[in-house]
Amino acid sequence: MSSRIRVLIVDDQTLVREGFRKLLELEPDFEVIDTASDGEAAVSATERLYAAGTPPDVLLMDIRMPRMDGIAATHAIKARWPDAHIVILTTFDEVELISAGLHAGALGYLLKDITSEQLATTIRAAARGQVLLQAEIANKVFSTLPSTPPPKTTSSSPTMPDLPEPLTEREREILALVAKGASNRQISETLFITEGTVKNHLSNILGKLGVRDRTQAALKAREWGLG
Repeated sequence: MSSRIRVLIVDDQTLVREGFRKLLELEPDFEVIDTASDGEAAVSATERLYAAGTPPDVLLMDIRMPRMDGIAATHAIKARWPDAHIVILTTFDEVELISAGLHAGALGYLLKDITSEQLATTIRAAARGQVLLQAEIANKVFSTLPSTPPPKTTSSSPTMPDLPEPLTEREREILALVAKGASNRQISETLFITEGTVKNHLSNILGKLGVRDRTQAALKAREWGLG
């Protein structure tokens, strides 16, 4: 990542694109390197920028757009450039769209009524490959996932599928807190460990689960009855 965070804005409304451009350019560490008016244009712009050696650090992606929507564009971009960091920024908060965007590989899902400070914080986190969801978005997604109690066994641990490398008891504890939407700081305070230790455990958890980020880890955890 360069010293300034390169941002590609994707939205079908010219006024919205220019508004976000002006807003982000007020931040000294942001650089809007391009804009696109639909998903197809976003894929083309991403290809051009990668070929030029100046890929975007973060793509802000709208959902409802002509020709190719934001979900399809996210799928297409992540398939070709798995390291792309995409944040969906939209007015639509339907849980199906939220889940589809996250499963497509987006790092975050934000509503356009957020503050400029929240937007800047999310972009910085996404540029580092971190996930940062609005609390209401996280709650809406996780509340719809199954959370069936595990069958009674002689162990108090939740039932999980066999993994090539099983999670440790500490990793299970952290994964359960991630599934509840806890931040690294909240996890560290709950378990009385440092944030650095939490990050190390999360890295191991993602590797063992074979997922890209903590959002997908949380989705799996909820499916297994954790959290």
